[in-house]
Amino acid sequence: MIFSRNKKHVCEAFMRCSRIFSLILLFAIARGGTVNTALAQETVRTISVKFENTSVLNALREINRLSGNQVVFRTEEVAKETKRVTFESQNTPVITVVEKCLEGTTLNCTLREGRIIVVPQRLKDIQIEGIVQDESKQPLPGVTVLLKGTTLGTATDTDGKYKLTLPSNTPNPALVFSFIGMKTQEITYNGQETLNITMTQEANEMNEVVVTGIFKKAKESYTGAVTTVTQKEMKMFKGQNVLATLRNIDPAINWVEHNEMGSDPNTLPEINIRGNSSLPVGLDELNAGASAQLNTPLVIMDGFEISLTKLMDFNDEEIESINILKDAAATAIYGSRGANGVIVVTTKSPEAGRMKIYASAGFNMEIPDLSSYNLLDSKEKLALEKEAGFFDAPEDLDNDRALKKKYNDIWSEILRGVDTYWLSQPLRTGIGQRYNLRLEGGSDEFRWSISLGQNNIKGAMKGSDRNNFNGAITLSYMYKNVIFKNQLMVDYNKSKNSKYGSFSEYAKMNPYWRVKNDEGEYVKNYTYTKGGVVGNPLYDAQLNIRDESKYNQTTNNFSIEWNMLKGLTLRAALGISKQNNSSDKFLPPSHSDYSKTSYQENDNFFRKGKYDYTSGEQSNLNGNLTLSYFKEWKVKHQLYAGFDYFISQTKDVNYSFYAKGFTNDEMDFWGNALQYKEGSKPQGSESTSRQVGFTGNVNYTFNNRYFVDLSYRVDGSSQFGSKKRFAPFWSTGIGWNVHNETFMKERWEFMDKLRLRLSYGETGSVQFSSYDALRMFEYFTTDRYLIFNGADLKGLGNENLEWQITDEWNGGIEVSLWNGLVTGQIDLYSKKTSNLLSSMDVVPSTGFDSYRANIGEVKNTGFEAMLSTYLLRDTERELIWMITGRIVHNKNQITKLSDAIKQQVEEYKAQNMENTQLLSEGDSQTTIYAVPSLGIDPSTGRELFLDKNGKITDVWDLAACRNFGDTEPKYRGNINTMFSWQDLTMNLSFAYQWGGQQYNKTLLNKVEIVESEIKNNVDNRVFSDRWQKPGDVKPFKAYSDERTKASSRFVMDDNVFQLQAISIQYRWRSKFLQQHLRLQSLDFNLNLSDVFYISSIKRERGTTYPFSRKVNFSVALMF
Repeated sequence: MIFSRNKKHVCEAFMRCSRIFSLILLFAIARGGTVNTALAQETVRTISVKFENTSVLNALREINRLSGNQVVFRTEEVAKETKRVTFESQNTPVITVVEKCLEGTTLNCTLREGRIIVVPQRLKDIQIEGIVQDESKQPLPGVTVLLKGTTLGTATDTDGKYKLTLPSNTPNPALVFSFIGMKTQEITYNGQETLNITMTQEANEMNEVVVTGIFKKAKESYTGAVTTVTQKEMKMFKGQNVLATLRNIDPAINWVEHNEMGSDPNTLPEINIRGNSSLPVGLDELNAGASAQLNTPLVIMDGFEISLTKLMDFNDEEIESINILKDAAATAIYGSRGANGVIVVTTKSPEAGRMKIYASAGFNMEIPDLSSYNLLDSKEKLALEKEAGFFDAPEDLDNDRALKKKYNDIWSEILRGVDTYWLSQPLRTGIGQRYNLRLEGGSDEFRWSISLGQNNIKGAMKGSDRNNFNGAITLSYMYKNVIFKNQLMVDYNKSKNSKYGSFSEYAKMNPYWRVKNDEGEYVKNYTYTKGGVVGNPLYDAQLNIRDESKYNQTTNNFSIEWNMLKGLTLRAALGISKQNNSSDKFLPPSHSDYSKTSYQENDNFFRKGKYDYTSGEQSNLNGNLTLSYFKEWKVKHQLYAGFDYFISQTKDVNYSFYAKGFTNDEMDFWGNALQYKEGSKPQGSESTSRQVGFTGNVNYTFNNRYFVDLSYRVDGSSQFGSKKRFAPFWSTGIGWNVHNETFMKERWEFMDKLRLRLSYGETGSVQFSSYDALRMFEYFTTDRYLIFNGADLKGLGNENLEWQITDEWNGGIEVSLWNGLVTGQIDLYSKKTSNLLSSMDVVPSTGFDSYRANIGEVKNTGFEAMLSTYLLRDTERELIWMITGRIVHNKNQITKLSDAIKQQVEEYKAQNMENTQLLSEGDSQTTIYAVPSLGIDPSTGRELFLDKNGKITDVWDLAACRNFGDTEPKYRGNINTMFSWQDLTMNLSFAYQWGGQQYNKTLLNKVEIVESEIKNNVDNRVFSDRWQKPGDVKPFKAYSDERTKASSRFVMDDNVFQLQAISIQYRWRSKFLQQHLRLQSLDFNLNLSDVFYISSIKRERGTTYPFSRKVNFSVALMF
């Protein structure tokens, strides 16, 4: 009942509220009708007007006068309209008159609360998209598309596609398409939604740019010698790493082959550009391999210096282009760092537009190449030992019977089928993986990219790995005419050397030895026929051996680029990097190295096992401020000027120790060691070097025909002596674009390009320790006087120590014929390096034999030439076949040596120190010195020599040694060919070298061996080519215990022809993939490296680590 009463009251209250709401609604409707009627009456007010050539602003003011200020507008918006109004109307509604006045303008009018509001029109933005191709219908990625007269634009993607949004109020919009090597095109927009463009080759290359790492120079007026490697070329001639790829493309990158290390992925290759310009300070450093580090070119990535190791490990998928700067005109801007040449790397920048995803995955294979080995099998090896009398002891019958039994035992093993091919035991077909992922996108103002990469290389020897991880984040923001850019890169590398040891140990193992015993366990030791024990390297490989290293590097590069005025740009950049590296080498106590009797006695038993640890940290700070200006006037004159200020600081800290004494194979932590190695202690070093540089560059071009280039740089370095803190460097060059002359265009129309260049300059090198110029002391750590520590003078120092100077001439000719059908280039150069750092003799009273000083000179002369032609160029059928040949010649000559080095050479000769490199004025740094040999005496089987007086003798004397060849060939080059049909491309790269020599160590170590070394396996030629009896005319002497020393018999011509790389690429384009999977492209890539190698020398290649043939396959997708 209560609920019913409440319900009744609620219903009554609701009905009352409804009535009140209905009354209010009716009143509002009535009021609204009144208002609308009033508004309608205002709107239909009519006026009569007559305008004749009146501006829009004055017309609207007249309408307001007649209508009572009914029209509302902003004077500054209407005043922009240039249209003139001419019409007449009688008794016309006001809004109709206003609309008539606004016809053909960017203004519009709307009715709001009785007022006519005039506002700018709101139009939709203009959307334009299309594809840019070259003349052969191939897509052009990276083409710049700009709205004329603005910085608004974009770039084409990998398929040549672009999409651009233009403001709706753009008057008469025109798009400008530009690309390096192509003619710039300007296309007027006429309302079409799709705009496809075909670009043609630019004959005068005015838009081609050379990136020097500091300035960007027009190729047309550049006087320096440079080779540009594009991303497309890198894919065509892909090698195991970036350095191998550059070698496949340009033979000017001289890759010095190390026969010992073969294809070891953890060995940094030795490379130089245009020969060795620096000398080691002495013979000890020369024989320790110091020359490689002294002549390594400078590497610049995005304006900042990086190490050669980082370039080798860098993800090549992130590289846009590489410029190799070779002569002084190109490298003088780097001052004291540019004498060895410069490799300038430019990484990819983010592209605007929708988010793009690039992904690739693949595998790489390392297949061992043992084709150069020719060892004895088990039957041949046993026959050799029998022939050498290993199983005969006629004076001792008991021993003779034992030896005969030994022979029978080995023969029984052979009959059982034992014929171990030891070379294959530590090897494998290494299969690694490679993955890359890149995401990018953004607007025209803000762009971003994220990239990740992994490259895991499995070497040809078991357990030999190199694993690289790379990551980068790039952000770019453009505010008006200022561009902010930041790039963060993280690199991690971990490398492992094979636990199986040196490959040369397996080449020595006898084939009649079994790898495992009857129980299936690895044999630990073997006994030679004539006594002596050798360990089984396979047994050792099963132990807990560790030989690995790693590094991680973090780099952040930040830059601001301000386009201050037209042609005037200011750029500031700051780079910070830090690298930590370490290496661990552990040899367990069970290793066969500790099977010697000396380790089984007394305290030495507890000193088995060793741990070698090294750790270091390097930090770099680089900053530069660059101002560049470009001006073109009266069409004929072009001026480029640039100034750069550079500062840098590098800090290095390294420490290491060597510990011994481990009681267990698994106790591989260095804290478990018994002691440091006898006579050793923890070692360490630290260094800090600072540098400042000022660079100026001016380039002037007249009428695209004549041009001149001037560069000047001043370097200051803490490595120089206190009296020689600053060093000036400079270069100048002139050039002539003959093809732009009127008489050439009239008479030689087929010649697209004929450019002449001549340059001269002075560069430098600071290839010495941070503290060589300083007088340094070292504290005594093992002695003292009372409570005071003493100090010892570590080096004399030299306050006058200065930079090395390289003066270089370069002349070049570039030619292009018949619209690029034939192209060619040749450069001739001569460079002389003086002020070389060397050892100088001092009086004994100083307590030192020598000190560092600037003395010594080296000269390099040579040429580089290239010729390329299309054998087939059918654009209709999309069929292209071209071939390119390159040849390089360099002659190195030492023109001056210090007296200290000359004295070292004489001491080496007096001590008969063989197998060493020597230096001599007039010869090259890579000269082979040997004692002249007359061959083997047929009557005695002994080798005959010429002594220093020219007399025949059978006594070897190093004092008689002389120049018998050069490891640097007279000519090097490659022959590359490219065949393309539609979406299929195939490339082959052949390499050759001719005119060089090598010392054939295989003959010395595996053929002409001493009699006692027959206990190891040897080359098959030991049977057929050695002297055995009087009257034999043989190239190798009789068996004896006298070890053969270096003579001219083993110096042989080294002429090589090899297939360096094969590349096959296929791009699959499918509408199905695009429509259903949104896949823009699908690429298949197959690369083979070091396919075959033919040499005039028959020798073992890859003695410590074998050479390998390489296969790389990948699939790349773009969404």
